[in-house]
Amino acid sequence: MSGWVKKTVQYVLFLSIGVALLYLTFKNVNPVDLWNNLKEVPISGLLLVIAIGFIAIIFRGLRWVQMLQSLGYEVQGARAIAAVAFSYLVNLVTPRVGEVARCTALNRTDKVPIDKLVGTVVLERVVDTLLFAVVTLSTVLISGDELRDFMAQSGAQIPELSVAGSVVVISVLFAIFAVVVFTRKIWMQWTVAQKIAGFATGMITGLRSLRTVNNKPLFWFYSIGIWTCYVATIAIGFTIVEGVQGIGPDQAFFVSVAAGLGFVIPVPGGIGAYHYLVSKALVVLGLSPFIGTSFATLIHSSQSLMFVFTGALGFVFLYFAGRK
Repeated sequence: MSGWVKKTVQYVLFLSIGVALLYLTFKNVNPVDLWNNLKEVPISGLLLVIAIGFIAIIFRGLRWVQMLQSLGYEVQGARAIAAVAFSYLVNLVTPRVGEVARCTALNRTDKVPIDKLVGTVVLERVVDTLLFAVVTLSTVLISGDELRDFMAQSGAQIPELSVAGSVVVISVLFAIFAVVVFTRKIWMQWTVAQKIAGFATGMITGLRSLRTVNNKPLFWFYSIGIWTCYVATIAIGFTIVEGVQGIGPDQAFFVSVAAGLGFVIPVPGGIGAYHYLVSKALVVLGLSPFIGTSFATLIHSSQSLMFVFTGALGFVFLYFAGRK
């Protein structure tokens, strides 16, 4: 199977999954009631959610500039921010292609080698994955019961184990680990195993390369600030959507994990996956499916519109910058 045929099949498959999840989310929702509920959202609150989402893009662009400076390349912050905004626009249509698009754009405007740009993007993904793991772990500690219910609502089930059962599970996992280690010369010949090992090696290499980043406190300020913005959009959303005001800001981490998982699934723009998982998370917190769907629709739509607007502006800005 040729490369473009494989990518087309994958795209259609994941798009179909997104459409199916979108159908499951909205099948029992009256569109008129949904629209009437969303009309009650104050414009000021909606603009605040959009603004905070854009601040995350700014932080991501400035962090990128800092990483490139550590490699000896001086890049204008405005161009880096524009490239990041453009990448979000591209990802709305084709998942994971946005990273390539922003590297290509900055290579055109600032003449930074593609391999260096891709390397910094890989490092970004490593750091973002690490912070997402921290947020998820925090959610497990703070909202363990809600997370268990969320897994059940989403079609997965975390079994409750006794002490003896836990010992058995740990022993089995240890045995599997030992077999994997002692047979690594055999399974490392498999293509899938090589890809997994390559991913793990990339993660480790990326973390090690953090030692070369200048002004590490600023780097982590940007990185934590990005996730703070993500959680803040959810927390502020709780205060502006009718029927969600009773949810405390401490649950924003729990819903943010669901939202993050919605964007991890390679569906164009997170359509369907985001709506399904966020609405399920709010149902776990005691809200109705209708309210959960209204909230997910508002946050996803507002962020998507922001991506379209800022991405289009970023594209125009980069186009004229590249002609100079």
